[in-house]
Amino acid sequence: MIRRVAAGAFAVLAWAAALSATVLFSSCVGTPPPRTGTSLSSGGEPAAVQAERNGIEALIILGSPSSLERAVELSREATHLSASDAKTYGWLAYEMARLVYPELAGDLPPSSIAPPDSPLVRSFIDARNGKSAVPGPDSGPLMELFPALSIFRLKTAAATGATLSSIERFNRFGMTSAAADVARGIALERSGDLAGALSAYGRAESAAADCYPATLGRARMLVEMGRGQEALAAIAVLASPLADSAASRRIRAQALYAAGKWAEALPLITMVLLDDPLDSRFALMRAHLLVERGEYRQAAPLLDAYASINPTDRLYILLRARIAMESAKDRSAAAAALRVGLERYPDDAEMTLYAAEVFWGGTADEKAQAVGFARKALAADPSSTRALKVILAADLANGDFGSAAVVADAIQASGKTFADFESLYKAYRGAGRLADASRLAQAWRAGDPASEPAALAWATSLLERGEKAAASDLVAKLLSGKGSPAYRSMLYWLQSRLQTGEEAVLSSLRTALVENGMNVEALAAMSDIYVKKADYQRARFYLKQAISLAPDRADIVERRNVLAQLGVAIP
Repeated sequence: MIRRVAAGAFAVLAWAAALSATVLFSSCVGTPPPRTGTSLSSGGEPAAVQAERNGIEALIILGSPSSLERAVELSREATHLSASDAKTYGWLAYEMARLVYPELAGDLPPSSIAPPDSPLVRSFIDARNGKSAVPGPDSGPLMELFPALSIFRLKTAAATGATLSSIERFNRFGMTSAAADVARGIALERSGDLAGALSAYGRAESAAADCYPATLGRARMLVEMGRGQEALAAIAVLASPLADSAASRRIRAQALYAAGKWAEALPLITMVLLDDPLDSRFALMRAHLLVERGEYRQAAPLLDAYASINPTDRLYILLRARIAMESAKDRSAAAAALRVGLERYPDDAEMTLYAAEVFWGGTADEKAQAVGFARKALAADPSSTRALKVILAADLANGDFGSAAVVADAIQASGKTFADFESLYKAYRGAGRLADASRLAQAWRAGDPASEPAALAWATSLLERGEKAAASDLVAKLLSGKGSPAYRSMLYWLQSRLQTGEEAVLSSLRTALVENGMNVEALAAMSDIYVKKADYQRARFYLKQAISLAPDRADIVERRNVLAQLGVAIP
């Protein structure tokens, strides 16, 4: 776990910045300047000097917060290095810490010591200023590493390319460097190589647990890959103050969003936007979560602002369609937005699925498109109950109950919650699978006792199961209560099916039509009775009304044909 690092963790670095030139880092009179080239060392220097130099350089190359702090300490405590070399190493470690770890360095000022005159310092300053340079073939590891550090200051393509080239040359030394791996991760991330960046950040973390940019970078890559839960686990190792930093808060918000923990994500997303109101990515995320909460008015201004930035973004298009459909109830506007989106993202599963739902409420042509979209969405996710629901609705509308029952089976086999019991019930009942219909009706009624359609389904199921006494008792009980006219009309129709005498049947049917004159079932039943009584004109009267209400229903068409054969035509 990354150690808790307080603001004073770089106290030694701060000390180095304030150190007087007349103290440790002052140059001795007559001390020759470092020779030109790629190293501070002089040829044939004693082993003790070389060991001290190698130790400090290795710490700077590792480039972690603790190793850079230690490098400053060793530079201060050096007993074998020249004062000028110690000054150079201390300055480099301090300034490298300020460049790579700005969150920990905080408000540390630039070193108060003038930059020592050495090739290493010039290489570092050039990299920090974005000047690309390729060291000579005899350059040491520090000289090869420093050009890669430009990536921490610059966001240009040139800096990205220079960083990758520099690290490739640096790697020939086979030295461990968390700073180099982080720099490579940033360069690959900006190049769009998420997997490569994830690997580089992981290596940096392994090299130095306190290299927090690697932790943040790895979490960031996991977010971009849609692995929000893993990203949350990755940044969980951060302790204060890093865990409370703006950079950490930003990634945690994205990770929570990607993990679907939207209630936790929204406050953090809002905090990020308070810090930077122009952050379009977070504005779009906030708009999305507001739409999910049904807060369409609050989401609309965010989407209006985002439209000027990237109106072809897939999430933006989806949110526009959802606001049009769910808030403004403007199906045409929603469909228009989705057409634009599907033209740009023809294989987007979420957009295809939403288009299926929206288009199903349109014209006959749009309904046909909706079924096509639903089947495409179902091919991508065979357990999608939303896609299955559209196909089920289409089968029921077409009177294809056998196919509808198969779809109902698939919905129940998915194991997902499906609230439309009525469609499932109609599918099974229409297909003649009365046992399945009865099971659905019973579960529906138990789950929603106040539902009028559920009560009708259960009463019908009892009747069709042959439990007439139970059905009769239930219908009588339901009629004793209150209900909508359409509901009571259907109860009287059911009652007519339980009667034994013709007059009693007619009485119940007449009452049904008083309650609701558009009850197709009651109208058809009245027509059937008068056909049996050979009163064809009255039969025609009731059937004609039924035809006007359900002209394409198979049983209504069949009754019309029967009357036509009896010489009673209905235009």
